[in-house]
Formats: sequence, C-alpha cells, structure tokens
Amino acid sequence: MAWKIKRYARQKTVHKGGDTIEWDDFDDKQCPIDLRIQQGNMTLIHGKTVRESHVLPSSSKALRAISKGDTLLVIYRLETHTHRFRVKFAGGENSCQECAEQLSDFFPVKILPITVESSQEVKEDKNEKEVIEGEITISKMAEVVNGTASVKLSAAYDRVQSMNGTQLNTLIKLCLADPEFPAFVEEVEKELVKIKEEMKT
Repeated sequence: MAWKIKRYARQKTVHKGGDTIEWDDFDDKQCPIDLRIQQGNMTLIHGKTVRESHVLPSSSKALRAISKGDTLLVIYRLETHTHRFRVKFAGGENSCQECAEQLSDFFPVKILPITVESSQEVKEDKNEKEVIEGEITISKMAEVVNGTASVKLSAAYDRVQSMNGTQLNTLIKLCLADPEFPAFVEEVEKELVKIKEEMKT
C-alpha cells in the first residue's frame, strides 16, 4: 500500500539531556512524498530519493510508532542512539489510521486520541478573531483583556513586542514568586467584570 505524505521530518540532532530535538523538514511542494509498505518493507520516497527504508520483520523489535490525528511518529532504536521520523498524511486522519493499522502487524503502534482541547484549538485557528480598528471603549478593552470578547486588539496595543523575551520571562517569574500575586490576579479579574457591567449602564 502507498500513501501521499504532505510533510516529512527526520531527527537531526538531540541536544544534551534529550529535552530538545532538531528536525530536518521536507514538504510535497517541490516534489511528491510517498510512504509505502510492500512485501514487508517500509520505504519513504521524496521525489527520486529514498529517505527511509526499513525491513519490517527483521526490525520489528527496534521499531515503535505513535499515531495522532493525521500524523505518525516512528521511532527506531539502534544500539547507540534512537532515530525518529514523522509524517503528516495528505489524506488526513483516515490515511494515517489505515497506515497505523498496517504497521501494527509488524510492531507496536500506539494510537493517541485527539483531545477536546486540540479540536478547540483547530476551530479557533479557523475562526480567527476580527481585529478592532479605530477607537475602542473601556468596556470593550476590559472584555478583550478578560478573554471574553469575540474580537482582538490591533498591533498598536501589542506592547509585548517591544519587550525582550528574557526580560518578560524574568518579570513573570518574579510575579509568580510573590505569594500575594495569585490573589492580585483574582482581584483584577473581578474588577474587569465590574468595569464591563458599569459601562453597560
């Protein structure tokens, strides 16, 4: 069987401690990517180049895979290190599940369910909030800050862009270290609700 692949990434480097992995990424824009399982062999072909090739029966003890949605992560344990690659199926979740079922005949494949949170994130990405243009009322500003508005502020209000990421990280850590900070946040939320109600009357 063969499946069209939208994106393919292979492990490039694992940093000390294994916390961060760098990947080489490829997509199907320049040339097609196909994942094939034929006669006990799994091959991934990018154009005319074979990027992955595994003899499934003889490698079954070394191979593992994790499937979630339309993406499959394959892990191949070698004597001195671990090789990983992942593929995003052009045919979506059904194609990924079909491939996972085929591979499960040779080695363990763990299928992870798509969480409600993940589905909600996808929905929010598709329904991107409208940007407020021109003047904005205090009531609407309170709604935006409180996260209850169906719109978002323009880039002019995004002052975080002017802060260094390290400085912001340090500031947040200092705030969290203050035992009174959680209560302060709670009080701010209450006051935002009050402001919204006051501006309606």
